[in-house]
Amino acid sequence: MPKCTIDGRAVEFAAGENLIEVARKVGVEIPYFCYHPGLTVVAQCRMCAVEIEKFPKLQTACSTPATEGMIVHTRSEKAKANQKSIMEFLLLNHPLDCPVCDKSGECDLQDNSYRYGESFTRSTEERRTYIDLDMGPVIKKNMNRCIHCTRCIRYGDEVAGIREMVAVQRGNSTEIT
Repeated sequence: MPKCTIDGRAVEFAAGENLIEVARKVGVEIPYFCYHPGLTVVAQCRMCAVEIEKFPKLQTACSTPATEGMIVHTRSEKAKANQKSIMEFLLLNHPLDCPVCDKSGECDLQDNSYRYGESFTRSTEERRTYIDLDMGPVIKKNMNRCIHCTRCIRYGDEVAGIREMVAVQRGNSTEIT
């Protein structure tokens, strides 16, 4: 089997495995939001960006297949700076009310903000707020907590066969409708 190195640990992998899955084999957790093994890879949150030797820029671990001899650094200064920036951007409009949130204690955003984020923001603008859309009795759609990972859209398209939701606009103006 081919081998690569992740944070100094040699690991064997199967052809086509992405770096998130390969890293898990040696106990290295790469943070992510948009990746899900059962859905198509979109590599849009950029939280999983890692430094790979001989590559000029950070690469998203969810969309990068491991290759023979690849040397990956998940906690390099570049990767850590990227993770801090991503967390700051995601928290720009996210309400900071974790203690009263239903997901508190089991929230990837909360966990990653403690691990990779800062306790302050440089933004002085007001947070955007959204009107919650009624999606019926099964789906709860609280758009004030949405980080635009598009998992809900891809799940609807790819698993449930329902093309009801789409992402419109870009960047800080993105909305799921």
